[in-house]
Amino acid sequence: MKKTLIACMIILLVSGALFASSSWIGGQGVVSYQKNTTTVLAAEQENTTTLAGLNLAGTIYPGDMPLGIGFQVGASKIFKATNDSTELEWEDYPLTWNGGVMAKFRANMTEMIALELGAGLMYERTITTYDFGPYESNTTLNTLSMLTAADVVIHLSDSLALIGGVGLSFPLTTKGTYEDNLNISYEEEFDVKGYTLSGKVGVGFGF
Repeated sequence: MKKTLIACMIILLVSGALFASSSWIGGQGVVSYQKNTTTVLAAEQENTTTLAGLNLAGTIYPGDMPLGIGFQVGASKIFKATNDSTELEWEDYPLTWNGGVMAKFRANMTEMIALELGAGLMYERTITTYDFGPYESNTTLNTLSMLTAADVVIHLSDSLALIGGVGLSFPLTTKGTYEDNLNISYEEEFDVKGYTLSGKVGVGFGF
């Protein structure tokens, strides 16, 4: 009896994968590590940030074409941050918001597993604060980055899949606003060099 049930489940999973839709939308948990060098008023700052959050993501393929459009929209929370090796008080940092769009290529590895490779652009808004005694400052960074991604899609049925992967992004341009309690404020394009490495896993629904 158990063998029969297992065989039936395997048949259902395989048959579902055969007719599974390539397009999907779903939710993903994301953990990111960011390292960059920011030049502000000719002064360089070495920054590292670790974030965790959630993304609404998906890929749309027109018809049976292996080329599609991927997207992601989400928010994450900083839970570790350093500035020039000094650990910052990150508990009160607001959420970091992001949105991206990519061109994606899909390669079917097996009847149930597909590999998606993508490249595109991502926008990210980050606000950081720095407190030292009576001195307080806020820096808001609006960053446009080049985004690359590799995702593995494992079909569990014709409408349900597990999706996991990695992403790597590089800042292209960053516009920032700086304010402090000494009435100093300015807005300019910051020189930011570095990278963000992300790992993600979630569930997608085919359509």
